[in-house]
Amino acid sequence: MKKIFFFITILLFALQLQAQRFNSIAIVAGVTAANQKFLLAEPPDVSRKNYVVGFNVAVFGEFFTRDYVRWVTEIQYNQKGSIDNQPEANYPNQLQYICWNNYAKIRYEMDRIIPYILIGPRLEYNMVQSTTSPLILDKFLPLHISGAVGAGVEFINYYNIKFFVEGFYNPDVMPAYVQPELHVFNKDFELRVGLKYEFKSRRESCNTPTYVEP
Repeated sequence: MKKIFFFITILLFALQLQAQRFNSIAIVAGVTAANQKFLLAEPPDVSRKNYVVGFNVAVFGEFFTRDYVRWVTEIQYNQKGSIDNQPEANYPNQLQYICWNNYAKIRYEMDRIIPYILIGPRLEYNMVQSTTSPLILDKFLPLHISGAVGAGVEFINYYNIKFFVEGFYNPDVMPAYVQPELHVFNKDFELRVGLKYEFKSRRESCNTPTYVEP
C-alpha cells in the first residue's frame, strides 16, 4: 500500500511538472505544533487535547509566472498528534503523515520582499501511528483531507536562489479517526523556512533587481 501510494504521488508530480509552466523548485523545513479534538458519542462531549511539537519537511514546485497568482504543489512529511491528559497519566499520540498539498498562491511584489498568502487542500496519508490514549482502539484512516491557509515572505535578491519564511494553519476538514464512539480531528500550526531555486528562463525583471556596472 505504501509503495503504491508513493509511486502514484511521484508519478502525478512528474506529470504535472511536464504539463504546466514550471517556474521554480524549493525545499522547506520547520516545526509543527499539533493537537487533536476528540468528539465523544457517549456521553456527547468535545475534548481538546494538549499540543505536541514535531517537525516537517517538504519539496514543492511553483507554476506559472503571473504577477499576482501562482499555483504551488508539494510533497510534505509532517508529524502530528497530541497529549491526551487523563487524571491517571498523560498519553502521547504520535502520527506521521506524507501529504500531497496544493495551494493557490496570491502574491504582491515590493522593492525588497514579496509577501504572499497560500490557501488550498492537503491529501494526507497516515504512514506511521503510535497512539497510547485509552480512547483510541483502532487505526487512524489511511487517507483523509485537511485544509491549509498560510502566509509568507520571500526576499528578493540578484540570484536564482531565494530565501523565504512562511507559516500555516492546518485543520482537518474530515475526521482522521472514525469509530462509532469517537471521531478525532487533527489541527496544527507550522513555521517553515526554505530555499527556492528560480529557473533562469523564468526569472522576471520585476522580481530580480538589475545590476548595472558603475
